[in-house]
Order: sequence, then structure tokens, then C-alpha cells
Amino acid sequence: MIISTEKKSDFENRINEFISEFPYLSPPYNSRNYGHRWHSLCSYHGKLKPGIANRLIAAFTNVGDVVLDPMSGVGTIPFEACLQGRIGIGNDMSELAFAVTKAKVDKPPLSEVMSVLGELEIFINSFKQTYTDSDVPYKDFGLNKVIPEYFHEETYSELLAARLYFSQLGNGKLNNTEAMVLSCLLHVLHGNRPYALSRNSHPLTPYAPTGEFVYKNVIQHIRNKINLAYNKGEFEHYINGKAIFGNMFDLGEKISDVDVIITSPPFVDSIKFYSMNWMRLWFAGWEPEDFKKAESIFIEGQQKQSLEVYRPFFKMCNTVLKNGGRVIMHLGKSVKVDMAEELSHISSEYFETIAIGNEDVSKVEKHGIRDKGGTIAHQFLFLEKK
Repeated sequence: MIISTEKKSDFENRINEFISEFPYLSPPYNSRNYGHRWHSLCSYHGKLKPGIANRLIAAFTNVGDVVLDPMSGVGTIPFEACLQGRIGIGNDMSELAFAVTKAKVDKPPLSEVMSVLGELEIFINSFKQTYTDSDVPYKDFGLNKVIPEYFHEETYSELLAARLYFSQLGNGKLNNTEAMVLSCLLHVLHGNRPYALSRNSHPLTPYAPTGEFVYKNVIQHIRNKINLAYNKGEFEHYINGKAIFGNMFDLGEKISDVDVIITSPPFVDSIKFYSMNWMRLWFAGWEPEDFKKAESIFIEGQQKQSLEVYRPFFKMCNTVLKNGGRVIMHLGKSVKVDMAEELSHISSEYFETIAIGNEDVSKVEKHGIRDKGGTIAHQFLFLEKK
């Protein structure tokens, strides 16, 4: 199918309006807390803000469209698609990301979530153990401090039992109710407020803990988070979507007839998601050796050698998209690498580049720090299937 000149012109007009105004920079979309409260279902160190996802979905998709994010992180894009009456599909090969995306895009009934929480409570009471200093698990593992340093010994015992419970369910195989309970647990795992199970730390990156070791009941803290989540946010236009666990290059074997792909891959010369989110990744199933292998397995590390690793990505996009389908990528430009320009060339076998937009962030500060990593511009690459 050939896109009509009229439709293509409309697409280009919407792009021009978007990259001339960057609407997510204006109120209310620029607010730190903008968007549905489930965007914060589980804290996660990432780059894409809900306001950006909201404006991209509104501008470049239609109600009923199938919207895919092959590198979904914690599901910001597919969840926003579901909220706006689209069918959001999120894929990721991180157990943490899959669980949180699953909970968001396949909204489970509260009663069923509480039932799973009851099963978890029984399991914890049956399998929690008392450890001595010499046999406490993961006493030598942690990226800032070792894990046992973050928790009261009784809380830690309950957490280890809970981790065993979810591991037995199978990585990437959680149903929506199990994913919701795990997501809420992961959110309260560490932080600097009373909701957190840890000693005083940080809600995003678990910096070295401080303060007293105070016992906190795991089940009660999860229950509080679940109740808070279900008391917040509107779902008037929400449509259930889908979460997929696996390598994005394999998506051509799993889905088809996608209308639009919107994604925000890791920025070159930016933060490492697996070090910033290390404790939640550990709880979701990672072992110490997995952190050593992450650089070679995840595209974040692979792209350091060459952006040619995206060539099979664009082949997959071409396979799953409908004729005339579109790809929109939220990227990061560094002093050394212009991601949008390079990916535009790499994608040319399957896609026509319609436009590239650049937002200068070289002087942007957040919490007194310049944009994290070496990013000097946020970019938007707009592609159309040939």
C-alpha cells in the first residue's frame, strides 16, 4: 500500500508542529509529576518522561491503533497508549521491566491482586529463615553497599522468601496479578520515605543506606502500595494491551500488524540502566554474574561498539509493521555520536526518513546536575515504511 500524498502531508505537518514546539516542555506536560499515577507504579531510572510519551501518542497515533515499544522499560509508552484508547504492546528482556509493564498494560482486578498477596504472605511465613552473620545470602554483593546492609535482618529474611516465591513462578512468565504485586514490592524495596522497606536510601538509585535498622513488615508495605495505586488515576479510555518478555529481534515471530512503533532506546554515552536499577533487578531475578554479562547482552552495551547493532532492529520493525507503518524514536545526541543521523542511514533499507528534531539539553539542569551522561540534545527520528 502506498501512503497517499494527503496522508503523508498530514504526517509531516504534525511532525513540523511537534518539533517546532516540543509540546512536552509546556505545562502541564513538563511537570515532574505529570500523568497518570501508575506511571510511578514502580520507580525506575530511565530517560523517557510520561509527558513526552503522552504527546507522542496523542500526535502520531489514532484511537484503536496497535502501538509497539520494543524496548519498553517499565512501559511508559505502551501504558500511555492504553490510557488513550490504543492497544499498547511493550517488550523488554529485563525481568523487572517486563513485570512492571505487564502490571500497567494488563490491569488486573484489585480483588485478584489481594488474593495473590495473601498467597505471598503464606509463602513468606513458611519459608523465611533466621540467618547468622556467616550464612546470610548476598553478604558480598551490592553496587553501593552490600544488600544486607539495607535492611533489618527480619525484613531481609522476609524479602529473601518473597524473592524465592517470584523466582519459582518463572522469569518472564508472571500473570498480571503476580506482576502487579511484584511491581508494588519493587517500588517499596528502597527509598528515603516511610513507605520504603530499606534504611534511608534513595527511591531511584539505591545509594548507600544510613540510619537505624528498623523492622518493616513486607506484606503490610506492599498492601499499602497496592491500595494507594488503586485509589489513584482515571481509566476512562483505557484499553488492555500486552507485555512481552524477550529479545526485541525476535518480535517478528510473535506479533504483526502494528500501526506505529514508538520507542526510546538507551542513549549513547548515558547512564547504565542495570547499575542505576541494580537492587530491583536483583530482586526480580538477576544474580551477581548477570550484572557482569549485561554489557554484552543488552543493546545499551552493544551499541558502544557501533550503532550497526540496530540493523536487525529495523528489519524487525519492517516485519511487524503494517504497510505504511511508522517508527518514531526518542534518542540522545552526544558530542561524539549523532544517534538520529546514524540511525537514519542504517534504517534506509526499509524506511524513509521523514524528519529529525533536536531539543538542546546541553544547559539543562536537574537537581543541580546537568543532563545525566554525555547527552547534549534529545532527538526525535521519524521514519516511514517504504
